[in-house]
Amino acid sequence: MYLKITKKAENDKKSLIIIDNQIWGILPDRILLPFFPIPYTGEINNDQAKELLSLIEKQARQQLLKYLGNREHSSLECKQYLKRKHYPTELIDTLICEFQDKKYIDDHRYVQILISSLISRKKSKNAIAMKLKETRLPTEIWKELLNELYNQEEGMENLKEQITQLRFRYRDLPPSKQKEKIYASLYRKGFNLNDIHLAWQATAQEVILVD
Repeated sequence: MYLKITKKAENDKKSLIIIDNQIWGILPDRILLPFFPIPYTGEINNDQAKELLSLIEKQARQQLLKYLGNREHSSLECKQYLKRKHYPTELIDTLICEFQDKKYIDDHRYVQILISSLISRKKSKNAIAMKLKETRLPTEIWKELLNELYNQEEGMENLKEQITQLRFRYRDLPPSKQKEKIYASLYRKGFNLNDIHLAWQATAQEVILVD
């Protein structure tokens, strides 16, 4: 086996590990130096290759744990993170499966947290669905959960509240222009036009009652 240890940048404190023209990953120099000089090119035996793979796997596992320690991440985000670190696909798949078995990675938990967060930020159901589609996770993971967590009555109350706030913002505009701007603003946020209309009528009726 032919090993090449090189750097992506001159002052980088990490080195790229390439064996037989295949990138195996990146290791900190402090870990590599007890085993190989940096830079290095030359033949290595199977035992040396196994030792390197063990070091790389340990480093990848620690990085993934730290990544997940910051906040919840989906399996796809974790794969993309490890790919950016130049780890080989086989190692990435192994670690993702291991972490899923240990429940460190749980796509169902991830979407539940995401949905709850977006609901608390008063996002429309359509806007939440669009955000979930951006995760590129299978629809079957989140569609039923979204229907379960999103309360239509609370959604309508949220919509009425936003309309009231927008009415105040555009209070100096003529009624027709005010309505046009409010409808457009809420539609861009993903609210259904029929729901906007119902909420608009409800808030208009409330204004009449107050007057």
